[in-house]
Amino acid sequence: MKSILLFICASFFLIACNQSGKTAKTFCDTACKTDSFHFKGNDRFESTVHITLKNCKPDSISWTHAGMAITRQLPFNDLTNQEVRLNPSALSCVIKDTSYAWLTFNDCLTGRGFLVKLPYNKANNISKFTGALNSFDPKFSIESDLRAYTDRGSIYVTDINSGNQEVMTFKETYDIDFNELHQVVDSINVTHKRIYVKLLKNGQAVPIEKAIDLK
Repeated sequence: MKSILLFICASFFLIACNQSGKTAKTFCDTACKTDSFHFKGNDRFESTVHITLKNCKPDSISWTHAGMAITRQLPFNDLTNQEVRLNPSALSCVIKDTSYAWLTFNDCLTGRGFLVKLPYNKANNISKFTGALNSFDPKFSIESDLRAYTDRGSIYVTDINSGNQEVMTFKETYDIDFNELHQVVDSINVTHKRIYVKLLKNGQAVPIEKAIDLK
């Protein structure tokens, strides 16, 4: 009887250990970050972008330069429309002198990609894309000065230096949940000369590609 009780206790212990070891898989480390993120350009006006954090989550974003009379600022959730977690491993910001900044990031909780163009001139509107296909994702290969996003029916590729853009249609609209992107968009490979996307439809691969000339 004693040996049976010991066996039962050991079984419960092993089950409990296995259950406690199961954690939800995340795109990147979701450990609480308390330090703000700061980016600074190389222009003579020292253009900057700052992201503040509160309770482990991005709280606000501001951008300015020495030639501006104001600092542009807004709640970070205005860019994402959902709660996200940031990590330096999936966050970058390219500042194009005093014109604009391209903020690129993936949510560590879902892996969803976001892309934001922040103009320093208040007369220009912010451009935000909540279906970004960022190179932080190991299945997305994109040249460093290109950015890509999808609206479920096409893929758009922009050269962040020149502003030139190319578009490739999927020939139909796909029901993409951007928080579960890889259920439909398996992988992409984007260069200045070619866009390639492998989509998934009813369990079958649908490869699409297009020759382009982004300069």
